Amino acid sequence: MKFLVFGGAFDPPHKAHVALLRAAVRAIMPDRVFVVPAWRSPFKAAAHATASERAGLVRAGIIKPLRGLLGRRLSIHASELRSRRAVYTVETLELIKTLHPGAELHVLVGSDNAASFDSWKSPLRLRREASWWTARRPGAAGPIPPFFKILPERMPDIASTDIRVRLLLGEDVSRWLAPDVVSRIRRSGLYGIRLRRRLRGLLPAPRLRHTLAVADLARRLARRWGVDEEKAALAALLHDLGRAVPAARLPGLARRLRLKIPRSDETLRRAPLLAHSYVSEHWARKLFDVDDPAILRAIRRHTLGAPAAAAMSPLDKTLYIADSASTDRRYRGVEAVRQLAFRDLDAAFKSSVAAKLRHALIKGEWLHPQGLSLWNSFRR
Repeated sequence: MKFLVFGGAFDPPHKAHVALLRAAVRAIMPDRVFVVPAWRSPFKAAAHATASERAGLVRAGIIKPLRGLLGRRLSIHASELRSRRAVYTVETLELIKTLHPGAELHVLVGSDNAASFDSWKSPLRLRREASWWTARRPGAAGPIPPFFKILPERMPDIASTDIRVRLLLGEDVSRWLAPDVVSRIRRSGLYGIRLRRRLRGLLPAPRLRHTLAVADLARRLARRWGVDEEKAALAALLHDLGRAVPAARLPGLARRLRLKIPRSDETLRRAPLLAHSYVSEHWARKLFDVDDPAILRAIRRHTLGAPAAAAMSPLDKTLYIADSASTDRRYRGVEAVRQLAFRDLDAAFKSSVAAKLRHALIKGEWLHPQGLSLWNSFRR
């Protein structure tokens, strides 16, 4: 018997998954088709939806659309979900062969996963265990190993990461997802929908508009410079949580939370509003369960930056610039900074630091020593 195995995170499953599986079924004519959602990919952080949520999405987004074509031949193989750990593909294939002795295995993967095949566990053994299939997708990274059988159909340029970013930013994704998948995502508040609802309840309307403008620019800059778009968008959405607190209450809150603010006592006395980025980092971790150090650091650094420019990561710079030059900003020269950011990230970062210092000087405000240190580091 021919078995076709189609595995992945399916976080979320989209129409390109359906197109890929339909093309493979036409080429292979399998007796059974197993869709195998991973509990967690060995190459990725934890999935953005739980195992049970993704199982429901797979049923709605892959099984249901293909039920008429495949009938009872198509099913979810839940072994990896039940394991509650990252399972290697070689383990799943061994299990299937144990349960179905003599089965002829065919494995289907997306072109991005195919390009990374040599980094999988036991790649030589995997090649012996099964025939491998994929299809080309515009925008996919890396060459496909020559032993893969390439399906002739060209796949839609859809990726789950891009869909998650679009959902996080509140964009319409209905043309890439089955209607039942969209309904389930909205009903459960997945992929940033619940987060955005909470933000609307926390932030005043003008601050929310600024936050959304920052998130839009951060996402576009991240794409331009190869920064993780999902991290940039999430950091931007949470960067101003601390602005939900009036400036007069920030010193007391920062002291109660024991936040590590540079020159803490002086900062809280002279410029308490600067503490908001440290409050934002704390609440991103405690209220929104963000545990990615890179995201938390970018949130923390979007006001004072780091003591030296060299210490700022591309993600740090992306958020710093997006906050300084978002489309709701109106200071003189902001449009030039915004345009520069797509040509030269470092130059735009320097211009953004200069703009913040210039704003403080014009208003006669105290210049924080770390901000001055950051500016002086450009001269070294």
